Amino acid sequence: MSKDIASRVTTGVQALALPGQREGWQAQHRGSLLSDAQAYDALADAVEADLKGRRLDGDLPWGLSAASRARKRVRPLRDTARAMRKAAKAINSVVAAYEETQPEVVLRRREDKALKKAQRKQNVQVAAYNSADQTLQRLAPGTEEGAPAGQARLLGDFFGPGQQRRGA
Repeated sequence: MSKDIASRVTTGVQALALPGQREGWQAQHRGSLLSDAQAYDALADAVEADLKGRRLDGDLPWGLSAASRARKRVRPLRDTARAMRKAAKAINSVVAAYEETQPEVVLRRREDKALKKAQRKQNVQVAAYNSADQTLQRLAPGTEEGAPAGQARLLGDFFGPGQQRRGA
């Protein structure tokens, strides 16, 4: 790419804004990052193989020193390849985050949240009413004559006329 960074950024933002071009932009950049990672891995393999073949005076037998030295020298290339793969994954995150901030998505999510909140509030009110009604039924049940629950009753109402009373 011979374009300067400002024009590439502008092109990328425009591509993210249009749903049809978003997938193409994502595939293009993700593919280029993954191909760069493969190139760095291949380069690291070649350099490591070459360095393992170079033995220096004073190395340990069986090429252990050369292998250790080679791994140390190619570590930056391996880290770069790993970073490229991580950046490719980040491209997916960027596109997902951009899609989540679309106005229609945000509006729909807010409406769903408000609806769930109203339903939760209504469920709490119904549960509180039912709980209070059950408590009244237990404490002051309606009489046999059809008196509503919760009607004030006296202690004497719990004892019928035919029941024997003790005490004074």
